[in-house]
Amino acid sequence: MKLVQISDTHISRLGGTTNENLAKIVGLLNEQLRPDVVVHSGDVSILDPDEGGDREAARELLAGIQAPLRVLPGNHDVGEPGDAPWAGIGVTSERLAAFRSVFGEDRWVDDLGEWALIGFNSEIIGSGLPEEQEQWAWLESLGGRLDGRPAIVFCHKPIWSPTAAVSSASLSVAPEAVARLESTFASIEVQAFASGHLHRFALGERRGAHTVSAPSTAFVHRGHEDLLGPGVSELGVVEYLLEDGAAAPAFRRVAWLEDAEPMTIPAFAASAQALGVTI
Repeated sequence: MKLVQISDTHISRLGGTTNENLAKIVGLLNEQLRPDVVVHSGDVSILDPDEGGDREAARELLAGIQAPLRVLPGNHDVGEPGDAPWAGIGVTSERLAAFRSVFGEDRWVDDLGEWALIGFNSEIIGSGLPEEQEQWAWLESLGGRLDGRPAIVFCHKPIWSPTAAVSSASLSVAPEAVARLESTFASIEVQAFASGHLHRFALGERRGAHTVSAPSTAFVHRGHEDLLGPGVSELGVVEYLLEDGAAAPAFRRVAWLEDAEPMTIPAFAASAQALGVTI
């Protein structure tokens, strides 16, 4: 079985580089990689979770993927938790509802042969929203529902901070929730914990499972290695071969994607200006 993870597409209603890159990824998936399933690990929209036109543009592009597709929300899709969210955009029930209306549920468990694929919403962990409590109840029920099958767990922000020196809800899941998540997943045979958000590929190990940070298809974050930790700052996707109960993740660099500095992308700069932020 083959699974492909894409992430951080940052699609805009205005078109441009990020949209063109995703269109190339759709062609790669359909014509060469031909996976059994595709997972998008969040930040579908370019920056602003309240811009419905960006969601619709992303929906139209993603509809071209021929394989079954699951989509998770990122902070730029629904906002984020914490006392100081980026640009003041906190996660809300209204933003969650807007995401779900276009991309479906923000948590799910799917069968892929003898495997279980689990997706959950990292952006409500620590939010105090009713949806967070519903998700905790759902997560803590999974161990009894999977019948011992190996699983891959997907979310937008990594569960564990990429660097020991920095731990905050802007980089990873709210630190105070990590122990509870670890306890929840201890009853599941997790082979890989996969996330996005950092715009770089990194492969590690935690609790006997791979930790996988997926690259972006839109742009990379340069000059932040002290925050983001070691990894490969290039555009691409992650392929997973699932055989004999083991997952083998691998970075696939996609050389024909255009890698531009974010603020040189007109659609990105326009969205940032509308939000009143400087990147």
